[in-house]
Amino acid sequence: MIKRIILPILIVFTFKGCTKDDICPPDTATTAKVVIAFNDFANPANTKNVNVLSVQTDYENPVEVISFENTKEIAIPLSTTSDTTKYKFIRTTFRTNDTLTNIDKVMFVYRRQNDYVNRACGFKTEFHNLDADLEQEGGTGNWIKQVTVIRETVNDENSAHITMLH
Repeated sequence: MIKRIILPILIVFTFKGCTKDDICPPDTATTAKVVIAFNDFANPANTKNVNVLSVQTDYENPVEVISFENTKEIAIPLSTTSDTTKYKFIRTTFRTNDTLTNIDKVMFVYRRQNDYVNRACGFKTEFHNLDADLEQEGGTGNWIKQVTVIRETVNDENSAHITMLH
């Protein structure tokens, strides 16, 4: 008899303790990634695929963030603990007898703003005053010819924030 009463009471208290803040819904806005579109240098209004692209952090211990084939747009994270993020954009071109690799370095500079979402999701970071600095190189030259900031605030991934012309 007591077991019949205790079990329903435990079940009620177990589920009563859960609130909607205990689970972060997938449609909740969290920290957005910066969206980069690749366009044709000769005709900037036209998109242009990068055949083989890898993106790595440009720090003492580089980490590969993403690798793509035939892409015209990517989304990569910005650092939430620093006002700058450095990346290497590595384009690989395969020729008949060899493989060419060209590495361009881009530093993103911004101002961070942390906003509380809720208990389950924690904080999200918005990035304001976004700027991008393409490091010019000698020798083979840059494969990225120009970097243009389209939207200075990164708070969603709905459209490109930056265009890279190549």
